[in-house]
Order: sequence, then structure tokens, then C-alpha cells
Amino acid sequence: MRKFPKTLPVAISLEHLPMTETDLKQICLDWEVLGFPFFRPAVVMDWKTETLPLGKSRLDLDLILKLRFWQSLSDWILPEWYSRKQTNQLTELLRDQIFSKDRENKPNSLSGLWNRFWNTPLSLIWLDLGFTKLRMDLDLEQDFFSNAIPLSFDGEKKLYFRTGYLKAIHYRLTKKEFKAPYPKFAELYIKTRDKHKDESLGGVYYSFIGYLLEKKSDEYLLSYWGFPSKLANYIRNQVPEEIWNFTNLTKTLLWKEKNLLGKELEFRTVYQVSTSSPNHLR
Repeated sequence: MRKFPKTLPVAISLEHLPMTETDLKQICLDWEVLGFPFFRPAVVMDWKTETLPLGKSRLDLDLILKLRFWQSLSDWILPEWYSRKQTNQLTELLRDQIFSKDRENKPNSLSGLWNRFWNTPLSLIWLDLGFTKLRMDLDLEQDFFSNAIPLSFDGEKKLYFRTGYLKAIHYRLTKKEFKAPYPKFAELYIKTRDKHKDESLGGVYYSFIGYLLEKKSDEYLLSYWGFPSKLANYIRNQVPEEIWNFTNLTKTLLWKEKNLLGKELEFRTVYQVSTSSPNHLR
């Protein structure tokens, strides 16, 4: 039986927008909190703003559009026509949102703060949590950290991956539990030194960069689960596949991670969850 495509990648670019990059980025950050609701069922995988002369800016987005059967059939029969049609529709939708005078998602709107409050993960349950330390020539954009400097050792940066299976996510009043096969989940840190406003240097820490899943094509789910810190594509493309080479331990162990808002490794303590603990998942 012939398999039709289930998703369609779409790239959108708007240039010479009549606003500064700072204003455009703030608009996108507010949309990101809500998961870019006007695009649904399309999901924004990554977005980037760029400053242009004369106070103008540019916006690039990468999306994944889920296709129903008849949409998949249309894409299979006329792929170029269907892709161009969907790109034009999503582009016009984005243009309408940017230039709408009555934009619903205003910066720091009450609805945005409310959704962020209830949909932000507070703790994780890991299965078979482990870690990998490695050194590599990771390419980062200039001024990636506002108050820290990534350290280099012989031209390479020290990275720290925490990897394991994602068993559950706890929110304020709800929790999301996963069933086997559990998604392979990871956090990425990089060794940095604090940089103060007076240009003096402080302590050395492993600073948090973001979350990732084993399958890059699945990482649009991170925003659905409430994780705002998805790795930028240019960083994700540099992550070696070897970090996922871990297997189940003989004795399955559950670990609970609290305080997910911490930005440094020292503040993201993980506790083993025993089978007699009231936190144990049954």
C-alpha cells in the first residue's frame, strides 16, 4: 500500500517589515508562549529575526503542517502546487497577524501570563537518567549569553548532556504521563564563566542551553509540553547522535527533577524516587 506524506515542511520569510527587530522579536516571543495559535494545526519549529536598514526587520519561520488524508493525497499528486499553496496561505496569515491593529496577543498580555502560569512544567520524572560530558568545537552566535562567556579549551567547548527516558511531566494541577516506548529526552549545558556588568568575571558554571529529543522531527512537541527552551536549529544540527547511545539499566530507576526554571546545573538537582515514596508513579 502506498504511503502518503503525513507532514509538510513550510518555510516563510517576510522582509522589510516596518518595525525594529526588537519590537518584532517581542511579538514573536509572546506568540511563542501561546504556541503560535493562529498557525494551528501547523507547528512552528524555529523562528529567527534579523535587523535591516532604515528601522526595518526580517522574520524567518520553519513550520511543520500535519496533513489529513485528502491533503496528503493532494501533496502526493501535485507536490509543488500544494506546497506553494500552503506556503502562500500561511504567509498571508502571518502578515495579517503582524499588521493587525487589534492583535490579541499583546506583549505580557493577561492571557499569555495565565497560560504560562498553568502550562509551565514544574518537575520531571526521568527513567534511567544518565549524563555525557564531551568537548567539541560548538559554533555559537556572538553574545549568545548576555551575562556569561562560554569557555574554550584548545578551541573546544565543554558540553554536558543529561539523557534518559521521559516518564512524566508535572504541572501545577495536572501531569502528563508517557507510555512505553518512552521518548528519549535530553538537556544540554555548556561550561561558562559569569560576566558582570562592570566587565569583571565571576564563577564557572554549566549553563543551561535547552531541551532536545532523539528525533529532531518530533521536537515541535516540546512547545506543546510547555518547554520554551528548544535548541535553535543551528545548535541542534551540531549535536552528535552518539549522545543517544544509552540502554536500559538492569534495574529501572526513576528520578525526579525539580526547579526546572534554574539556568545553571547546580540549581537543577535530581532526586531518586523510591517505590515506597508518595511521589512514585504507579
